[in-house]
Amino acid sequence: MSLFAARRLVKRFGGLTATDHVSIEVEAEEVHALIGPNGAGKSTLVNLISGLLQPDEGTVELDGVDLTPLPSYQRVRKGLSRCFQVTSIFPGATVRDNLLLAAQAHSGSSFRFMAPRNAEAALQDRAHELAVRVGLDKEYDRIAGALPHGAQRKLDVALALAADPKLLLLDEPMAGMGPEDSARMVELIQLLRTDMAILLIEHDMNAVFQLADRISVLVYGRVLTSGTAADIKGNAEVQSVYLGTEVHA
Repeated sequence: MSLFAARRLVKRFGGLTATDHVSIEVEAEEVHALIGPNGAGKSTLVNLISGLLQPDEGTVELDGVDLTPLPSYQRVRKGLSRCFQVTSIFPGATVRDNLLLAAQAHSGSSFRFMAPRNAEAALQDRAHELAVRVGLDKEYDRIAGALPHGAQRKLDVALALAADPKLLLLDEPMAGMGPEDSARMVELIQLLRTDMAILLIEHDMNAVFQLADRISVLVYGRVLTSGTAADIKGNAEVQSVYLGTEVHA
């Protein structure tokens, strides 16, 4: 049984079927990439998986647990974390305080006992561990909003990691990055995959082909095909609708 499975997901908006019986599976320690042109239904599918939308039909399961009826925050507790297309951090706070808040939110310790979080060694250790994991330990006391874009994206990933996810949903993590920052993000994702499965939605096809064990191509709300990077590169139909045209994801 796969670690994660979205099965025959359907979402309609009036007369528009945004996702049409979409099924995707992700294995443990696998990077599964989702690509497709504009209007393919990628954003709708991601929102169905993360719980921002409820499907009209179909199910979402993680590690044998049916997530379909659960709201987003409960899905996080079950092991599904998401990074959005737009970086979501606290820009006026330091990297340290961003990570302390995330650690606190998932431990619940200070909330429960009303103790000051700065006095909790476990929270401090966890926050620093997250910073080290994404390579931000040298930026620990910098204001988050003053960091370069690539570092802010890493902080966003670290906030998602605070939940100890089984599946990490990365929604365009390379968006707005130059080649150097994209290469660093690829390195980070390669490191993370040893501890979790990753569902990657990404425009940067070089990164997708470097990272993905499998790739699913979404077109007009349906999965056109799934396969390895070599399968996708050599698929004439994928070339015609996506890779070999002027259409961008």
